[in-house]
Amino acid sequence: MRKTLITYVKPHVQEDPLAMVLGIAYLGASLEREKIPVELCDERIVNDSYMREAIERNDVIGFDALTPNIRRAIAWAKYAKSKGKITVMGGPHASVDQGIFLDSGHFDFVLKGEAEETLPQFCKALDGGNFDDLKSIPGLAAMRDGALAIDNPAPPLIKKLDDLPLPARHLLPMDRYFQLNPEKLVYVFTTRGCPFKCIFCQKELTGRGFRVRSTEQIVDELEHIVKTYNPGVILFVDEILTLRKKRIHEMCDEILRRGLKFEWIANTRADCVDYPLLKHMHRAGCRRIYYGWESGSQRMLDVLKKDLTPEAIIEAARMTRRAGIWAKVYLIVGSPGETAQDIVETEKVLRLASPDLVRVSVFNPLIGTESWDGYLANLDLSDLSENYVSSNRSAYKHEHFTQVELEELRKNMVRSYERWYYAYPQRAKRFMERALYYMENPQFGKKRLGRALGLVPPPKSENVMDRVMKQSA
Repeated sequence: MRKTLITYVKPHVQEDPLAMVLGIAYLGASLEREKIPVELCDERIVNDSYMREAIERNDVIGFDALTPNIRRAIAWAKYAKSKGKITVMGGPHASVDQGIFLDSGHFDFVLKGEAEETLPQFCKALDGGNFDDLKSIPGLAAMRDGALAIDNPAPPLIKKLDDLPLPARHLLPMDRYFQLNPEKLVYVFTTRGCPFKCIFCQKELTGRGFRVRSTEQIVDELEHIVKTYNPGVILFVDEILTLRKKRIHEMCDEILRRGLKFEWIANTRADCVDYPLLKHMHRAGCRRIYYGWESGSQRMLDVLKKDLTPEAIIEAARMTRRAGIWAKVYLIVGSPGETAQDIVETEKVLRLASPDLVRVSVFNPLIGTESWDGYLANLDLSDLSENYVSSNRSAYKHEHFTQVELEELRKNMVRSYERWYYAYPQRAKRFMERALYYMENPQFGKKRLGRALGLVPPPKSENVMDRVMKQSA
């Protein structure tokens, strides 16, 4: 049987902490379950020479790439075709824009939608050698003799997530990830989908619904990760981990019942938390939450269809800090119609909420989103065809700001906030707010007070480079 390589294409800028890539690990596990030979390759942690060798020793080359990196995926597919390989593209962008890959002449196939079930079907049909056998594969698109020969709709979303095999982390060089990321970060998902209607979000792959895994299976996986890899922190990559609060209370109870000791991070919305939940999460190991705020201006929140208010943003941040949890927030500048006054309102909300870290991106309409359909007339398509998108620039022609001005706004928002955040008055205020949590939870407060008085030794530290050298020896 042909051997398949599934590769994740390197971003042009690595903005997030480097960690294992979860999507191809699920695909690898699905192929392994069907006894199909498979290799995984994350281009972020290998050089070009290794990538070429990986392509050359496999027969079918599958690619996964985020929208900003599709040009690089096409370039690698061109190399694969020069070596006589079969090429297939999957992922969110392929699910909404198959033409950019098929029309390039370097991809034989595109596989749309969630592919854990369809990729094994595709590999088996491909191995049979009969092109007609491929025509029944859900989500498959293919060219033949210069024309679109197969164009099947994406398969229905996978309803029972518990039926999926756990991601094949053993096919990835976990030690290498840990060397490159001193936090030893590991990804886990517990849900797929998001019911909210933000105009900038591609939802073709995971849908507008909300599908969940069982608490038992989630905590089984967490226990396996803790015992096998001893991670520094686990990031739940769900779009909204806490949408159903009862489910998270149950997960925290089970983590505590099993005595699992690890730190974890949640992605969620400001209106999907409350103080009892945050306290429970902290007791179960949650130390950070990443919030998608996008703006502090109600007008911009409405334009983006966030279904959120500045008041909810501020209250969630205060509750999070009081619960002893650190918060990072994501913002967008350059949304349609945004003015200098909207920027001022966002900066005001930032200071009232006082999150611990701010990350700002420029508004980018992605194909397959409401923002693409609604603002296509404002897009510089020639710029888009050359550069596509990134978090720092956009092909959107803004009504009030140039691209240079938007980039300066993006940088200055972070700089000015950090200067304010680290000033002494704000540090003192945050300490007093967090002190409320330690008064309510003396088991944590005693240790913190003991360290302050020198009665409890600080946690052992180790030079990161020393550890990397030890692991490499």
